[in-house]
Amino acid sequence: MDSSTARSFAAREATLREELVHFSKLLHTKRQEVTTLEARLLSLRVQVFKLEEVEEESKGKIAGLERRSADLEVQLDQAKAEFCQQAKAFEEAEADLTGDVLDAYDEGFKDALAQIACVHPEMDTTPFSASNLVDNGEIVPRVFP
Repeated sequence: MDSSTARSFAAREATLREELVHFSKLLHTKRQEVTTLEARLLSLRVQVFKLEEVEEESKGKIAGLERRSADLEVQLDQAKAEFCQQAKAFEEAEADLTGDVLDAYDEGFKDALAQIACVHPEMDTTPFSASNLVDNGEIVPRVFP
């Protein structure tokens, strides 16, 4: 071979080696980028997995809360019904007791008037009533609210 061809081959070989080194470095850089991206991807997959676990756990908690809420609504309705029954029973008992007190007061008043009429038979007791009161020295009808 002649020397010019050998030099041409040597120059071409040097150029190819430089390109090979350049492409090797470029390939190495790209592999590092791929490794970095794969690490990020793995991290994101781990986060997705954890979020899926949290989601499932949250779904369970939500279902539990919904059940408790429904149970509490039923209990609240029962408590309201019981309260209404107790309030009605209280109103009835109050009415009975108020009637009993008024009846006792009226009977006591009539008994007192009878005693006065017994001691003072000439006295007219018709203007006197348990439903009257004395206001500024006058007997006036009691006004009930």
